[in-house]
Amino acid sequence: MVTQTALGEYAVDLEGCTKEFTTPGGQTYCAVRDINLKVLPGRFVSVVGPTGSGKSTILNMAAGLLAPSEGIARSFGEPVKGVNRRASYMFQQDGLLPWKTVIDNVSLGLTMAGVGKADARAEAQRWLEKVGLRNFADRYPHQLSGGMRKRTAVAQAWIVNPDILLMDEPFSALDVQTRQIMENELLALWQESGKAVIFITHDLDEAIALSDEVVILGAGPGSTVVGSYEITIPRPRDLLEIRDDPRFVELHREIWGRLRVEVSKTYQSSAVSGGEVA
Repeated sequence: MVTQTALGEYAVDLEGCTKEFTTPGGQTYCAVRDINLKVLPGRFVSVVGPTGSGKSTILNMAAGLLAPSEGIARSFGEPVKGVNRRASYMFQQDGLLPWKTVIDNVSLGLTMAGVGKADARAEAQRWLEKVGLRNFADRYPHQLSGGMRKRTAVAQAWIVNPDILLMDEPFSALDVQTRQIMENELLALWQESGKAVIFITHDLDEAIALSDEVVILGAGPGSTVVGSYEITIPRPRDLLEIRDDPRFVELHREIWGRLRVEVSKTYQSSAVSGGEVA
C-alpha cells in the first residue's frame, strides 16, 4: 500500500477528479470520472488502460494543462493551478525544434528559466554525455535516428531538474530493441534521481518492467481506476532479461486478467457503435 510522506505530501494527488468536455455538437462527454491517484516522491507509477480510457487526460490534469471539472489536483500539498512548475512533460512525439541543434534544444528550458547561455550549454553538454550523445551536440533533429531523438528529449525533460516526470507513451514509436535500451537508460536516470514518474503506456510488459505500481483504467467513457498492483520485482532490473523472471510472468498473468476485461468492453462498445478502435 502507498503511504503518505512525513509531511503528508504526495508528488501528485488527484482526488475525486472528473473531467468533462463539451463536444462540437454541444453534448457533454465525460473522459474520466472520480479518479483517485496518489504518487509519492521517488515512485515510478505506470497507468495502463484500453484505447479511449483517458490516460492522457489524467496526465494533463497532473501537469496542470487541464483543470478537473470536479475534484482537485494537488502537487506536493498545493492545488495545481495553471501549469505545474514542478513537473516536466515528455510527449509521444518529441518537441524538438528543427531549426535548433541538439545542444540548443536541450539547453532551451534552462535559458527560458533565465540561466545564462554559457552555463545552460555547459549543463546541456553534461546531459548529452549522460544520454550517450556527447558527439552529436551540433547535429540537427533531422540528422538523428529515432532513438537519438528520444535521448535528446529525455535530456531536455530532465535538465530542468523537475520533481515529477510525466511521460505519455514516450517510446511507443521505437523498434523493440531500441525501446528496451531506452527503458533501461530511463531507469538508470530515475534510480539516481529520487523523482516521481507517471508513465502512460499501452504496453503491459513495459509497465510491469519499469514500475513500482501499475494502475489500470477501465473502459471509457467515464473511465475510473479499476485496479492497482504493486510490482514486487527487486531493483535494479535489467529490462533485457526481466521478461524471463517467474515473478514477472506471474504479475503479467494477474494484471492482464483484469486489463483484458476492460479491453474487451472497449472493443464490444466500438462494434455496437460502428466505431473503430485504434
